Amino acid sequence: MSVSHFLAPLRARRAWLSAGALAVAVIATATLFSASDSSAAGGNTVRTEGTAQFIPNSKLAFTLRFSPGHMVVKSGQTLTLEHSDKLDNPHTLSIVDADEVPADIDAVFNCGEPGTVCDEVFSLFPGEPTAPTFVEGPGTGQGIDGRLDTLFVPAGGSIGEEVTAEPGTTLHFICAIHAWMQGDITVK
Repeated sequence: MSVSHFLAPLRARRAWLSAGALAVAVIATATLFSASDSSAAGGNTVRTEGTAQFIPNSKLAFTLRFSPGHMVVKSGQTLTLEHSDKLDNPHTLSIVDADEVPADIDAVFNCGEPGTVCDEVFSLFPGEPTAPTFVEGPGTGQGIDGRLDTLFVPAGGSIGEEVTAEPGTTLHFICAIHAWMQGDITVK
C-alpha cells in the first residue's frame, strides 16, 4: 500500500467541500497555530493536537495543529514528535524549504499531488509505516538537518531524533498528510 493513500480522504473531501467551509477550517487552524509557542509543549517535544468535526450540510472543521508551532532547539539535542490528538490519522514532521510551506487553501489541499513537496515526502517511504519511523532526506546528513528529513508517527506513537543542523539554522516543517499543520525550529 502506498503512503500517498494517506491523502485520499482529503482529496475525496476536496471534491465536495465549499470554499466557505475550507476557509473556516483554515482560519481556525491558523488562529490556533499562531498562538502556539515553544513554551506550550515544554522541552523539545512537538505534539499533535486538535480534532475534526463534520456536521452534514453545515460544517467541516479541523483544528489539527503542532504544539508548539515554533521551537528553539540546541544542535545536538533530541526533537520528539508525539501523536497527542484524538484522531487515528498518522502525522509527519517533515523538514521543507521556507518557500515550500503551503501558504493558501489550494496549496494545502493540493499538497500530495505529483510534483509537490508532500509527494516527495511520501516517495521516501516504501509503503505505509506501521510504527514510528525516521527517514533521512536525500543528500542530508545524519539526524534532523535538512530538507525532507521526516519523523512519522501513527496514532498514539512518538519518536525522537537528534537535531544536527548547524546553530543559526531555521528549519521549517509541515505534516505532509495535513499540510496546514506547520511550524519552524530555530537551531541554537
